[in-house]
This record gives sequence, structure tokens and C-alpha cells, in this order.
Amino acid sequence: MNQVESKQRRHLAIIGSVGIPNRYGGPEAFAESIAPALVAKGYEVTVTCDRSRYTDDLSEIFNGVRRIFIGIGANGATSPLHDLVAFMRVVRRAHYILVLGVSGGLFFPLFRLACVLTGSRLLVNIDGVEWRRSKFGPLGKLVLYCSDLLAQWCSHVIIYDNDALLPYVRRPRKSACVEYSGDHAVLHEPTATRESSASYALTICRIEPENNCDVLIDGFLRSPLARYVFVGNWSRSEYGRELRRRYAGEARVQLVDPVYEPRELYRLRSGCALYLHGHSVGGTNPSLAEILFFDCDILCWDCSFNRATAGDAARYFSDAEHLGQLLAAGPAQVANRELIRRRYTREAIVAKLTAALELSDALTR
Repeated sequence: MNQVESKQRRHLAIIGSVGIPNRYGGPEAFAESIAPALVAKGYEVTVTCDRSRYTDDLSEIFNGVRRIFIGIGANGATSPLHDLVAFMRVVRRAHYILVLGVSGGLFFPLFRLACVLTGSRLLVNIDGVEWRRSKFGPLGKLVLYCSDLLAQWCSHVIIYDNDALLPYVRRPRKSACVEYSGDHAVLHEPTATRESSASYALTICRIEPENNCDVLIDGFLRSPLARYVFVGNWSRSEYGRELRRRYAGEARVQLVDPVYEPRELYRLRSGCALYLHGHSVGGTNPSLAEILFFDCDILCWDCSFNRATAGDAARYFSDAEHLGQLLAAGPAQVANRELIRRRYTREAIVAKLTAALELSDALTR
């Protein structure tokens, strides 16, 4: 029996993220939610991690998932090298390799060649068309555009997480839509306490220009509302640091450092009356999928990605003035969200991902 025939066909490796548990953002939220669920269905799952983010916990197993630590940063200029090393660590054992994001795209021809030699299946989540993000300069956008191109052409299956991303998929017949789950944000343990009353507006996101953080704060301050809790990584960019300086004296705005502990996130979400979502690019944002499982009023930046995610479960604004007007008008009646919530359950997302894995096998027979 050769290496291709003997490889474990239910072994999935997930690379390209900071790792699990989530200490950064969307891809990490996806991995933390989905990987243990796949283990429960009989898959062997490996997730590679950025060692620098887990100095307090380097245990090999997390919720049944094997972790491999890479001593190279998963974000920024070192991310392509991180993805290359992560890929080489898993390609000999994993039958399926799911790459979250395209930052390692320049290495994808090598990835595809290695998969041919080992019998692995290569899948890539294009993660919201990175080359369109305003935080990157012209050179960075060009590199990411080329990386996206190579990643899509070299992978067996392209995964996109939002129907509005389909125009950016270069091989639709070899693609699958796999969104982020959101139901993991709803905890049922009695120790998960909530605020005594829903009395504030809330946002939880990375502090980046394309998330319109300045617009959200400006729009809120145009309203008569009394309290806005805004959770994010304010210290990681000049954009975030400048916003923190600008609004340091605003008593109505509370700028909070990142929160990753599930019970604290549940407390914040379950206690808010309003959720403000400013993402303008990036497909399905996990923070929006998660807040759909709470009964607060949701106001989103008006773009095709957010409308494809939330539909009529949210209201939409186009600038700070518009947001202020919606907030001043008072809360809208919360639409019945049961139907849309079914789309973002962990069970539904696992089913879509396993179908994508099976598609990769079918396409290589």
C-alpha cells in the first residue's frame, strides 16, 4: 500500500490562523468552533498555532484537537512564512489541508505539488477578498491579489463564507460556501451571568479602518443614548490608538481592550440593547453571525456582505449621520430570527464543511 492509499482519510489540518482557542479574530473563531465538532464526528483534526500567542498554554490537545505550535508570527509580514512552515508540518499526515486566508498564496504552487506527491487535498478559504482591505498599501494589495489568484487556482476546492463573495471566486464549480457558526456564542451554563438590564450599545471587533470604528462612535455620539461599550484591540495600530486618544474624554463611550473569555462575551452580548456592526468588507463576519443569536436590535453598515448575512434581521446605515438618525428614532421591533439562525448553527456549518471535503475527493478521483 503506497503513501496515498494509506493516508488517513478523516484527518483534517487547519492552518493559516493564530490558532485555538481564539485570541485574534474570525478565522480563529471558526477553527475553535468547528474543529472540536469534527472530532466529535470521528475526524482527527490538527490546528496549527502561533506559539507567541500561547506562552501560557502550550498543551498539545485542546478540546480533542491536536495543536502544533509554529515559532513564526501568523500575522503581518511573517504570515506567508508561517503558512509555509505550518503546511510542511502537516502535509505528510493530513488527508485534507484547509488554509484559512491567502497570505501564503505565493507558496500555493508548492503546496499543490506536495499534495500531488502525498495524496492530500488542498482547500482554501479566501477570507473576504483580502486585497480590497484599506489597511494595506498599493504594494500589499498587489501581493495579496497575486496570492489570492494563486491560492484559488492551485487549490482543489475554494471555500468562500458569504454569497456576496461568489463574484470573486474564479472557479465556481470547484467551490463551496461555508459560513461561520454563531450559536456557540450562546451559553447555557448558570455561571454565565448577564447584565441586569439591556441598557447600552455594543460593538466587538478588530479596530481597523474598514470596520468603520470612527463612524460607529461618531454616529452614536449624534444620538441621545447614554452608553456605548466598544471592545477591540485599540493598541495594535495607530488607527486604534488615535481613536482612543480622540475619545478619551467621552463619558458615554467606553473603549475596552479585547475580550476572548466566552462567559464574559456572553454577558456583554446578552446585556446590550443595540449592537452596532461597521464591517464593510470581509464576507460573513463571525461577530455578526454570533450576535444574531441574541435578541438585541442590530444596526449594520450597508454593504452586500452584511445584507447577505443578516437579511431583514438587521437595519442598515450608510454614514455617521444616518446611524445617529436610526439610533435617535429608537429601537425597531426585533424580527423573528429562528430561520436565519439555523443557517449559522455549528451543526449546519460542519455539514457544509464535510461536504466540501467530500467534493475535494470527488474532484481528484
